[in-house]
Amino acid sequence: MDGATAVGQEGIPQDSRSEAKSARLLERLERLLEEAAEVEVELSRAEGVIRGVPHYSVIEGRAHAMGQRLSRAVQQRQMNEVVAGQPLTAKCPGCGTRCELEACKREVKAADGPLELQELRGDCPCCRRSFFPAAGNLGV
Repeated sequence: MDGATAVGQEGIPQDSRSEAKSARLLERLERLLEEAAEVEVELSRAEGVIRGVPHYSVIEGRAHAMGQRLSRAVQQRQMNEVVAGQPLTAKCPGCGTRCELEACKREVKAADGPLELQELRGDCPCCRRSFFPAAGNLGV
């Protein structure tokens, strides 16, 4: 493109649109995190976990647990999107037969605790074995 910036349908440079979208998403994330913090504080008081002036370790523990919940939710969402974007067939690593893939759930132990992730599984009728192709390595 000779160093020119790509221009979208609205006549706005692609880079500028991408930056504007990122800025809007960051603002939205900040609002949602603030709201989540408010709800967590209210919940801590409603459940009686925090009364009066708590020891800071109690506040920190609840905040850390909330962060772990968010981490697991993000991991699940990201993996769901990875699986949704993959082809639904792959070659068997054993014999090369093209096999249908289906989404299945598997429990994994992540750094922030156990969670259920989706992944694609193929069942080869020739080898009579199951396989789990890596995203981006589906033999296409």
